[in-house]
Amino acid sequence: MIESLVKNCSFEAAMNNTAAGTGDTLNGDIIDLGTGGNFDSVLFVAKLGDCADTAVGTLKAYCGDASDVADGAYKAVTAAFTATATNSDNKLVILDVVKPGKRYVRPDFVRATANIAVESIIAIKYNSKSYPVTQGTDVRITGISVN
Repeated sequence: MIESLVKNCSFEAAMNNTAAGTGDTLNGDIIDLGTGGNFDSVLFVAKLGDCADTAVGTLKAYCGDASDVADGAYKAVTAAFTATATNSDNKLVILDVVKPGKRYVRPDFVRATANIAVESIIAIKYNSKSYPVTQGTDVRITGISVN
């Protein structure tokens, strides 16, 4: 049997390109773990753009049972960094939310101290209760190459 992320995971765009900024929290789209396979986990991948020296960035997961996460709270673990002039531009920040215990999860990116551009945040839902997984409307097309 061939294992494939395309067959076992669901991919969603959770945030699109944002201009550089600081002193704010960017709220991503709310990810529903209960649809399209009833997933137990979600991995967020934030693609950074230009980061100013001393910029502080934190990728967080806000989780709740209400579809608008009005009943939500942040998970304790975050993915945080402080940029230097050369170590953060165009890099990835990854936060794996394994079995959050809530149906809805929203990625939030906190920017402090100096400018950070966030090009996108991708949500990869995994640990499905049913396979193969059907991709959502954010996915235009998939392909699997096997040799």
